[in-house]
Amino acid sequence: MILFIIKRTHDYDGDQVISNGLRNSAQFVVDLLMHEGIKARLVDVIDANGIDAAVTRYRPERVVIEALWVTPTKLDELAAIHHGVKWTVRAHSELPFLAQEGCAVEWLAAYEKLPHVEVAFNSGQTVEDLAGLIPSIWLPNYYPLSRPRAERPTPHGELRVGCFGAIRPLKNQLIQAVAAIQWAKRKKRPLVFHMNGGRVEQNGSNNLKNIEALFADMEETLVMHEWLARPEFLELVAEMDVCMQVSLSESFNITAADAVGMGVPVVGSASVPWLTRRSQADPGSAASIVDALGRADRITVFMNHHSLEDYLAAARKKWLQWVEA
Repeated sequence: MILFIIKRTHDYDGDQVISNGLRNSAQFVVDLLMHEGIKARLVDVIDANGIDAAVTRYRPERVVIEALWVTPTKLDELAAIHHGVKWTVRAHSELPFLAQEGCAVEWLAAYEKLPHVEVAFNSGQTVEDLAGLIPSIWLPNYYPLSRPRAERPTPHGELRVGCFGAIRPLKNQLIQAVAAIQWAKRKKRPLVFHMNGGRVEQNGSNNLKNIEALFADMEETLVMHEWLARPEFLELVAEMDVCMQVSLSESFNITAADAVGMGVPVVGSASVPWLTRRSQADPGSAASIVDALGRADRITVFMNHHSLEDYLAAARKKWLQWVEA
């Protein structure tokens, strides 16, 4: 068995998990492996002390710790207790994002020195960047992509633009809001700009304050949504005319994949590894983002769907190779 372990940071609405991106990412890989006939399971624990109980209960051959939250000292202790278990610490960031975590480089270097422990990233770019410095492997995201949703909302007068996800500096939401306003004025249609307001992280409060001030005296409308359970979130995405993810740093971007699966055009940046150039914009230029919004049509949906399919085929192959190694 392969046991994937995350730290419990998500919330519950009754019995329903209000997932975050990390949990979704791990669960999608577990589902892939199980579909391939490989025993896998995702568990969450309150802290690193819960890992011992989980490994004792499920007796896995491999353990994947999702993200950087277990100290190297604790992981060394666990490896000594559970002989024969292979451990993987899988980080979900590229270097600009990792730089926000003060322990990142120190811990990654320490992990790599531990017996029976390997370092992995979901970003091939990070593996390449750290080559020769911190040995690591690529274990990419997987995503349950279906055929693009064909039906679209009933035509309406307003432009519905979604810019979903946690509010963080590297998510770059302010300039995307500016570009959306400019695009709506060019189209001479009222803008309704949709965001998540429930998670403000990594000093993102200043970003949110500026976005709210931007819309304060505008005719355009800002709508803030609480963090939703995944089924409800997908239905919200499906109501958008376009979704924006013009981030400064990404390693996969599940939200952009959600939009493609729901048949919604996406505008992003080159940091989304599977996104086609037609859908990419310069994250530092509102004019470039406006131009990309003008290209956001049904053609881009199918182009991005095809590109994402290719990425996922490579991801599936990589995971199966890792299991057999």
